Amino acid sequence: MMAAVMDPATQSDPVRSYEVARRRLFFAFGLLVLVTAVGSGGYWYLSQSLGGGTWTVEDCIYMTAITITTVGYGEVLDLSLVPFAREWTLLLLTFGISANLYVVSAITSFFVESDFNNVRRFKRDRKRMKQISNHYIVCGVGRTGEHVINELLAVGESVVAIDERIDKLEALRDKGVLILHGDATEDETLVEAGIHRARGIVSTLDDDKTNLFVVVSARQTNPDLRIVTKAVGPSTAAKLRRAGADAVVTPTKIGGMRLASELIRPHVVRFLDEMLRDKEANLRIEEATVGPGGDVVGMTLDDADFRQRAGVLVMAVRKADGSVVHVPPPDLVVEPGQTLIAIGTREHIDELRATVGHRA
Repeated sequence: MMAAVMDPATQSDPVRSYEVARRRLFFAFGLLVLVTAVGSGGYWYLSQSLGGGTWTVEDCIYMTAITITTVGYGEVLDLSLVPFAREWTLLLLTFGISANLYVVSAITSFFVESDFNNVRRFKRDRKRMKQISNHYIVCGVGRTGEHVINELLAVGESVVAIDERIDKLEALRDKGVLILHGDATEDETLVEAGIHRARGIVSTLDDDKTNLFVVVSARQTNPDLRIVTKAVGPSTAAKLRRAGADAVVTPTKIGGMRLASELIRPHVVRFLDEMLRDKEANLRIEEATVGPGGDVVGMTLDDADFRQRAGVLVMAVRKADGSVVHVPPPDLVVEPGQTLIAIGTREHIDELRATVGHRA
């Protein structure tokens, strides 16, 4: 008995696998009912036309059932009294055994191939994806995408990952990442990932043209979304910005700067690395935008005393006009629209944002 072969696209989607197995199961039982009906009808027809009507419908159905199931009971009907009855029984045995084998195969496929645990988990993830909001969407789970996802998870953000490689996505499931198998350049895929409710999207695909498609689709679908993308070639950065990206990162450029920094400021680089890798310290450089209802609006940095109030160190302040004050003086007044750039733990950053009435 051979199990049915499923195409890779169906195997990658447990719900599709479940639906295919269920349809096969319904078809198998339908086939079994059809064989039973035809077999019973054949016995009854032979009885009525050639045997003088000696067999009842119930006898015909029972004879058909014990024949196709091969249970080994004796003949309920005396087949020697009706011409062609035994020939009909031999034909029924052939088709009945085949139908039984197909039913067993379908049942096995339904309980094995459809994998109920995966189906329940898949449907649970889809339900969460319909409800998730203020999350980040990562398009492309390559080497760059994995680092992006790890950093977002480290600071407690919700993530939806999109990729066409199911093996890459499955590796993220245990980390609490919602995964979506599909093409990130398709509007339907982005909508399914909750782009209308998302806080931001990052495209880390390995081709600039594909990243461009993602940027255009994301900007048209959600004009207020923050979009960050990777640029493989330095010359495409300007095009990606014109297409709607808020920020473009060139890994080769960042890598070159990192190499130079390792040469001339190794201790600074080591400090930043240890800060990011130390899970116990959980230090991050984060931002908090001052809202009109913040508790410290109108105070100076000295009076606000963020070190005492929230446990953070304010390293810079970006004013509402876009200018940046590095190592801000104590008499700088906190005003709505300013963005405070501070270093602290995740909990301290949350406390800072609550203090200043942070608005994304």
